[in-house]
Amino acid sequence: MPTRRLYYDDPYLRDFACQVLRCESAVRNSHSAPLYEVVTDTTAFYPNSGGQPSDRGTLAGADVVDVIERGDEIVHITSTAVGQGPASGRIDVERRFDHIQQHSGQHILSGAFASLFGMETVGFHLGDDYVTIDLTAPDISRDQWAAAERLACEVVFQNRPVTATFWDRDAADSAIDPSRLRKLPARTENIRLVDIDGFDLTPCGGTHVRATGEVGLIKVTRTERIRGVTRVEFVCGRRALADYRWKNRAVHEAAAMLSVHGRELPESVGRLQSQVRQTARQLEQALKELYQYQAAAMYDSAEPAGQSGIRVVSWASTDGHDIGYLKMLAHNICERPRAVALLGSSSGESAHVVFEKSHDVSIDMSKLLREVLPEVEGKGGGTRQIAQGGGKRPERLPHAISLATAIVSKAAESSELETAATAAEAIVSADRR
Repeated sequence: MPTRRLYYDDPYLRDFACQVLRCESAVRNSHSAPLYEVVTDTTAFYPNSGGQPSDRGTLAGADVVDVIERGDEIVHITSTAVGQGPASGRIDVERRFDHIQQHSGQHILSGAFASLFGMETVGFHLGDDYVTIDLTAPDISRDQWAAAERLACEVVFQNRPVTATFWDRDAADSAIDPSRLRKLPARTENIRLVDIDGFDLTPCGGTHVRATGEVGLIKVTRTERIRGVTRVEFVCGRRALADYRWKNRAVHEAAAMLSVHGRELPESVGRLQSQVRQTARQLEQALKELYQYQAAAMYDSAEPAGQSGIRVVSWASTDGHDIGYLKMLAHNICERPRAVALLGSSSGESAHVVFEKSHDVSIDMSKLLREVLPEVEGKGGGTRQIAQGGGKRPERLPHAISLATAIVSKAAESSELETAATAAEAIVSADRR
């Protein structure tokens, strides 16, 4: 038996009486709470359909958590079981009116894009926070959506009547000029046409306002190109008011921070961005000079080792420097001849190490790193030129750097500059004994 749908007669109806025909357990996930499917002879609950979400409310005292359309029946998904017989239902009218505003606003905005630019709506979604339509246009300029928004709001301000009527195909073909229809109906009978007086006529089964003035403000918030169409995001009525409130508050607070009027905010932010970029360039130059100064001081203080003249710069900091800082410092040190930089920094939880050498030093940094990282229970890698890694034993960092220094110093003392791996075997085995 088809369910009688009261929302077609009165989309503003809150309370209604009905007969519960049956109540069955709903198919659900084994870990979710029990749900029930309730079918009544009559309902004012709108189901998920046509891009519009379903209503919420109560039915025979049970919370209605979802409403679906199954053939000619409307199925209410409830949180508790409901007995057969007479019952009453109550719609969450705040949610219903929000959906009425958004859906009617969508018809108006879609009609505006169609009448001004010939752009058809091929997608519609009514979400919890905003509404979207997908238009048959690869791109929409700011001037275009502003013009459509302006026309849509004019239709709202004119408070045009909105009516919904049912037709069959033959009657509609004989009585309605096809050019008035923004979208052709897919059905051949029980065609419901929503008419915004003198502006838009389109097939739709959703709930709508009685007059366009009830939609309130229509505000486009953003556009986005998606797979050959343009998605337009917008809000209507109470949502538009809420959107304006937080944006207005944000503008006033930001303007107060900069001691300017809200209208001057974009220009002031632009100036700040320019100043930040200039300051960043100055900081980058200052850091470059600081690295060069530190590198020179560390290189000059390191004594040349043996006949090779290699200067081993070793440093284990507890200041929590990041890996980028260590790499920059090591690079500046190793721009000088016969240099090896063995740098490490630790924080409370981890340690970082960077090993680098000058081009005229033959010691393999990646092999050296592999010998040393176990001391800090770390991992890493690199090349003969530069290697880096980290470990989870920061308290062992000074020992790891000392071990690396000993390995390199032993290699540097050899007139033939034996590889770090050979030197490491002797030093690590002695150290661990």
